[in-house]
Amino acid sequence: LFEIPDSWKLVRLGDLVSILGDGLHGTPEYSKEGEYYFINGNNLDNGTIVIKNNTKRVSVKEYNKYKKPLTETTVFVSINGTLGNVAFYNNEKIILGKSACYFNLLNGIDKNYIKIILESKYFIDYALRLATGTTIKNVSLRSMRYLPISLPHLNEQKRIVEKVDGLMQLCDQLESQVKENQKNAESLMNSV
Repeated sequence: LFEIPDSWKLVRLGDLVSILGDGLHGTPEYSKEGEYYFINGNNLDNGTIVIKNNTKRVSVKEYNKYKKPLTETTVFVSINGTLGNVAFYNNEKIILGKSACYFNLLNGIDKNYIKIILESKYFIDYALRLATGTTIKNVSLRSMRYLPISLPHLNEQKRIVEKVDGLMQLCDQLESQVKENQKNAESLMNSV
């Protein structure tokens, strides 16, 4: 599919996980007093699960009925409707809806490296090419398992993550500077 350095491997996402699945295909019984949240792909944002004001709650009974084997290595990605939103599991009290896929990474895989891939144009193009549905796009779990990934050694994964983080910080600084310059130019124009 593409050239990679000799020390890298071309693998499938399914080769890097102990489990890969999606959430509940249906509606749980909601409870206003419930302490668990029913999340979907729209609750995933830049590595974090976001509980919104309209996020429904469920009881412990519903949680026990629909819970998934989530760990500190769990990654979520939206695969229905909005594609490519990513979050990591951080012991939140949640059950998962069908618009999100979850997988538990094996040892030796940096979840931030996988996040970079899942948020990239490469993944979005792959997902859109294989998605079904005309109005609401849906990526199958099979397509997720077969996602090709170029995989360096763990140390290289970490270096790539650090480099991308540094570049993103630089982009944020440049964007902030551009906004400041625009603000100053508008102020100057208004004073003329």
